[in-house]
Amino acid sequence: MRNLFERINTLFGNWYEGLFGTGGELHPREVLRRLVMAAEEHCIEGLDGELYVPNRYKLEIALQNPEEQEAYLTFLQPQDLADALWQELQQEGYRLRGGILCEVVAQPVAPANALRQALRITARFDPSVPLPVTPPSLGFTPVEEATNVASTPVASTTDVASGAASRAALRSEDGKLLFPLASRPVIIGRSRNAGCDLVLEADRQVSRRHARIEWDAVAGNYVIYDLQSTNGLYVNEQRVDNKVLRSGDRIRMGKTVLVFEYTEPPAEKREAPVAEAISSRPPAFLTLHPDTPQQDVVPLPSEALIGRALTADIVLEESEVAMRHAVVRWDGKQWCIEDLGSASGTAVNDSRLSPHKPLGLHSGDIIRVGNTTLRFDIKEP
Repeated sequence: MRNLFERINTLFGNWYEGLFGTGGELHPREVLRRLVMAAEEHCIEGLDGELYVPNRYKLEIALQNPEEQEAYLTFLQPQDLADALWQELQQEGYRLRGGILCEVVAQPVAPANALRQALRITARFDPSVPLPVTPPSLGFTPVEEATNVASTPVASTTDVASGAASRAALRSEDGKLLFPLASRPVIIGRSRNAGCDLVLEADRQVSRRHARIEWDAVAGNYVIYDLQSTNGLYVNEQRVDNKVLRSGDRIRMGKTVLVFEYTEPPAEKREAPVAEAISSRPPAFLTLHPDTPQQDVVPLPSEALIGRALTADIVLEESEVAMRHAVVRWDGKQWCIEDLGSASGTAVNDSRLSPHKPLGLHSGDIIRVGNTTLRFDIKEP
């Protein structure tokens, strides 16, 4: 994908940036992002537990300036887009029923006062499209050649974000250090592009964002949370939504087993208990569809993304929900919620939030995201 962008940038040079700018709806990076979003929106879980995405995409371009529209049609080549999308989807672990086919078409030039999307993408499954004889270079390790441990073990024993010495570590079954744990939360999953700190890209049964480990300063222990993974989170072979970790616990995600090791740091290196208490957060959770038989209780990490994207911490699969709709986070003093500029908005107790303006939450607050109702609660001490 990077090679594609570098080649396009070389072809365009300064004129490219002058025409397309560094952003915009039809910038090649944005086009590819929109293609990936279209794939995720229409993905289907197969009987084998794998996620299948469409393989045929139609991109319709409608601009007011005919010369600008012609320029986009000239440089947004269907095969380049198909190759880049193939690499991205394969890297993220999605499955396909056929080769990827992209079609780029121009709509009639829109008058200046017409409201029309500059880019419209439709996606569908088409098993009749043959797989390429020579697949594009994938840039990732095939499953058959990979092991079930992290692709890049980390040797550091210091929390880069805080500078604090690590209290614990995650190791492989053979004792190899994979990741040191200190004060900041750690995300574990299969995707490098989903904000994961510890990447288990070789295990296809691991979700893109599978679990999160956090330090609870008040209780003085680490807690692991399942981030709504497909195949579940297991500690000592017991499936859990969240669990306090003890030294020696075996954490299983898919086929991968991690061993949690806790080491009490020297007294002089420990943070002051008062400072920890001030920065600690009270346990909280969201209940989806409260007061219904389908309700689902989700423990909250320090920050949880709500949206339709598969990389969200709380996935709501409905058209009214944006890919990145809202976020609930602990700001150091209180729990709050922020709408991320969604089209349908976010409401708390029937009052719509202003985009990008956090609002403090109280236990019992009712949150509405799209057509989904959630209740926020704080666990009493």
